[in-house]
Amino acid sequence: MNLRRTIHLILTALPRAIHRRGFGVQSPWAYELIRDVLFEPLHYYAYDEQQLSTSMQRQLFRIKNHFQGQPIVVIDQKGASAAAQCEEVLQKATPDTVLIIEHIHDENATLWTHTVDDPRAIITFDMRKRGMVIFDKKRIKQNYIL
Repeated sequence: MNLRRTIHLILTALPRAIHRRGFGVQSPWAYELIRDVLFEPLHYYAYDEQQLSTSMQRQLFRIKNHFQGQPIVVIDQKGASAAAQCEEVLQKATPDTVLIIEHIHDENATLWTHTVDDPRAIITFDMRKRGMVIFDKKRIKQNYIL
């Protein structure tokens, strides 16, 4: 591993490490979501039943389980089709809508940046490979890098 790559990993890992387990997060709602849903280390009851083998599958299951009854939109596509779908969700989003965008630091990096900057996206969680957007206007606009 070259020096430039090592420095890049350190500089990106340090800001994430602070909030990874909820430390430094002032909102009780966001703290609970980070600790008990996004990065829950314990084994859920349905992992084996639904054959969820990867951590990304398990995290998506926990998110869907936590936001039961709320519309959850997962954008797993890349490029122009993902941008079109995201814009449609942003236009039709209600305060209960939860948007999840995959590949936010690869193919959908510009889409994620546009979504974070959008005034309709109130709370965003950057989880390295996956991003989550909450549209609840009762909350203060915030971007968490986990």
